[in-house]
Amino acid sequence: MAKPIERVEQDLHQLRTTSRELGRELTAAYRSYFGCFAPTLKQQAIQGCYHLCTNFYPEAFLKINYDRRAQLLKTLQRVISNAIADLSVHIESSGSTSNSENDDEPTGELTPMPAIPIDWFETPSSLSTWQRNLEEELNHSLKEISYKLNVLLQQAQIMPSDIPKPILEANPEADRQGGNTASIPNLLSVLIGKNSNQREEENDDDDEEEDPEDALDAMMENLIQARDPAQIIQIHSLFLRLTEVEFANITVLSLRKNISQLANKVKILNREYMHKQQELKIAEAEAAWRNSWFENP
Repeated sequence: MAKPIERVEQDLHQLRTTSRELGRELTAAYRSYFGCFAPTLKQQAIQGCYHLCTNFYPEAFLKINYDRRAQLLKTLQRVISNAIADLSVHIESSGSTSNSENDDEPTGELTPMPAIPIDWFETPSSLSTWQRNLEEELNHSLKEISYKLNVLLQQAQIMPSDIPKPILEANPEADRQGGNTASIPNLLSVLIGKNSNQREEENDDDDEEEDPEDALDAMMENLIQARDPAQIIQIHSLFLRLTEVEFANITVLSLRKNISQLANKVKILNREYMHKQQELKIAEAEAAWRNSWFENP
């Protein structure tokens, strides 16, 4: 026998109140987190570019003159700062209930982000969606920064011009399938067969874009078939990873732990909320049955 409808509705109301309180806690936690995360991200991105220019592509870096080097480093800093500023605006506005047209626009350029409900903390379900999408935006922004800096270094003729696009884009599949051998955080170092570079150039002329997983599979197949060491090259690129950026700062790690604890509360609250919603449906269905039941004369 289901609980009375009024009782279940009261329980749901209490859960929605808790959801709003938890939403405010999470908002404050993310603001504290990002206050420490942003400068750490900037430092790690610059450090990654430094290692690419000095440890992995020193000859190419030395080939450009002083003025070009100075301009390159200034542009690197500006790209990083602008990307972090965009992410900061997104995080600060993510708890807003404003209904302006720009609120749901993604900040990334590689893939569109899903639209997030305007009524952020009304229910545990919408709160859970808000928190999940915010984490996706963080990872998306790291991917975007990696891509922009890789392209910038490539345009400056520091990085080779024929690096496969999935590696430039910091595609997670490149990290998993590419045999990453980087000993430095936030870098990707992989061995590829030279034929994969030719395949990439051919794909640039096609109207349809090749699936990143297919491109990486082809890259690995070329590596396996390249028995001649001269046909195997090692390439290096920037690949900012959330866990590695956080690991560089103990305060960021501590703030991440707090967010994880709050996120776990959201998960538990959401499960309870869905259970209560089901209880309400059962209670309403039983009431409808009783109201519609008449004994046969």
